[in-house]
Amino acid sequence: MKVKYYSEVTKQEYDSEKACLDAEYAAKKAADERQKALAAEQAKKNQLAEERKARAAEVEAARKELVKAQQVYRNKLEGFCRTYGTYHWSSNSPDDIPMLFNLFDLF
Repeated sequence: MKVKYYSEVTKQEYDSEKACLDAEYAAKKAADERQKALAAEQAKKNQLAEERKARAAEVEAARKELVKAQQVYRNKLEGFCRTYGTYHWSSNSPDDIPMLFNLFDLF
């Protein structure tokens, strides 16, 4: 009579106890390696999320500074235009184009 060994870990039958134990050990080792890889991947995702959150906070702070500076500029420009009627400036910088569109809000 031939004895078979069944592994609850691998859900397979083996001809010898050694083969069964070796297969269980290999399966557990592979599962541990997968778990470590998943943990490392999750840690990397968490790190990237934290970096993104920090950089988004920097962008938001810069946007708030920009809005505040635009409000100060607009108030000064409106005061100047109320006092003197108009204000003129010349520019060759493409960075001034968004500012031109903001001026349309004044009129």
